[in-house]
Amino acid sequence: MESKGVYGPYPVDFISDIRDLFIRSTQKYSGKIALQYKQNGRWNPITYLQLQNEVEQAACGLASLDLKPQSGKLAIVGDNRPEWAIGYLAAACTGIVCVPIDKDLKEKEVYNILRFSGARALIGDDKHMPMILSLRGKLPDLEHVFNMDAVNSKEGIRSFSELKRLGKDRMAAGRNDFLQSSVSAGDRLSILFTSGTMGTSKGVILTHENVACNIMDAAKWVDLRTEDRFLSVLPMHHSYECTDGFLLPLYLGATISYAENLRRIAENLVETRSTVMLGVPLLWHAIYRKIESAMEAEGMWKVNAAKKAATIAEKCFQWSLRRFLFAKVHAKFGGCLRILISGGAAIDPAVAKGFRELGIEFLQGYGLTESAPILAVNRNKAFRDAAAGLPLPSVELKIAEDGEILARGPNIMEGYYENPEATRDVLRDGWLCTGDLGYIDADGFLYIQGRKKSVLVSPAGKNIYPEEVEAEILRSPCISECLVYAPDADESGKGFVIEAIVVPDMDYFSDRGIVGDEPSDLKNIEQELQKEVKERCRNLADYKKVARIKVRLEEMEKTTTKKVKRYLYTD
Repeated sequence: MESKGVYGPYPVDFISDIRDLFIRSTQKYSGKIALQYKQNGRWNPITYLQLQNEVEQAACGLASLDLKPQSGKLAIVGDNRPEWAIGYLAAACTGIVCVPIDKDLKEKEVYNILRFSGARALIGDDKHMPMILSLRGKLPDLEHVFNMDAVNSKEGIRSFSELKRLGKDRMAAGRNDFLQSSVSAGDRLSILFTSGTMGTSKGVILTHENVACNIMDAAKWVDLRTEDRFLSVLPMHHSYECTDGFLLPLYLGATISYAENLRRIAENLVETRSTVMLGVPLLWHAIYRKIESAMEAEGMWKVNAAKKAATIAEKCFQWSLRRFLFAKVHAKFGGCLRILISGGAAIDPAVAKGFRELGIEFLQGYGLTESAPILAVNRNKAFRDAAAGLPLPSVELKIAEDGEILARGPNIMEGYYENPEATRDVLRDGWLCTGDLGYIDADGFLYIQGRKKSVLVSPAGKNIYPEEVEAEILRSPCISECLVYAPDADESGKGFVIEAIVVPDMDYFSDRGIVGDEPSDLKNIEQELQKEVKERCRNLADYKKVARIKVRLEEMEKTTTKKVKRYLYTD
């Protein structure tokens, strides 16, 4: 049931930095499974004690390379896996600055990050090694490269096992850099290079305090538990997954299982009996569409009757029957899933409500890499499905005169790496200028209206938020992606017309015998999309309605959090 967020925070343990987090958890939960990964058809567990030993060896290995605290930088690139976590924690616990790199970036982008950051060491997986080899000659600072998958060292690239062996040799000689190191709250933890929808990439400097405070705040606001089992799906280089899908579970003493891939999420949920999963709207929409299709096959009258019965039981008797009434749905996800957390972009409120009606708590949050990352999140007993949530306990939010959301708190970044001009643009008088437009309602819930830079202004002076129009269009079962913009307007507003680039859901059309191979198929698809966009815009004011569409059959290029890179299609 929705409420006004008046209940208090959940109790948490104080941590000053990520080293403090890790040492506390490995001591407190030593025998518990911290991480597990699937290999050769079976799940391999790593306990907190084993993880501590692995991190200790890797930390001493990094120290043997003469990577100094704060000045030394370690880059990491690859899929979610224990070696990624071990490398990150080894750096964090000894004061080395971590530079996580998006595993999907092209060679030029990876080169720019490595050159600009001055990373001296890199840990990567096998599929990135050819790229790193081709770049290495142009990167004089990059002295050490370790391959997560290699058994032996070759071509100047050493195995991850070799890094740990260097550490063990150093420890045997009486030098334990892991135990002898110290970290301060204000020390730099990481430099995260953003891949924004507006086409700018900057290195966000996050300190230990930034992330530690955000972790404690998240644990105060959301009912997460030591016995929870997280399925890690989103890429770990992104601040959302790194803070809340990696470090937060370790802080709680929970277990993290690394999903094999997106296609096997349901199977992995069943195998690991996971209770919590973080995701982005694109993922939740896809999962919920499949659930809806299955329910329609069962008969929606049965589903609606069960929902009504569950609502009556809750209101009249405080009975919770949803997991029982929708046991078949829960069984498909392992039977233990209790919380889904959404971030990265706005979710369709109907999807959030739909999951909750099935007995799965669905909480939407909001944040930026620059805020480590969470600024607001809906709570278990205080939520609005259309809202981004309530500000975290340590976060202060306000709305500027032009509608921009401003944020202040201990989680706000130090600044952009070696970019004082960009830092001054977004950090003003202690406030982070988010670049997002929104408002706060009477109960304190934050609502996001769209990006400040993408807002459209009609000739009559009306503000049109593309994200609002896109949300309506994406309710269509036959549309998988869309982007709304005004391509031809000049500064005076002449030629202003709202257009949408629309990508059809080809599974929807193929189920109806339209495969898209023939010109007649494409014509039918375009006609159907024209009608669908017009129908979906009926709920919007006239000045917000899409006047024409462009059909695109290929998926649009996206950021890590699956937001369309608008600048590629609107500039």
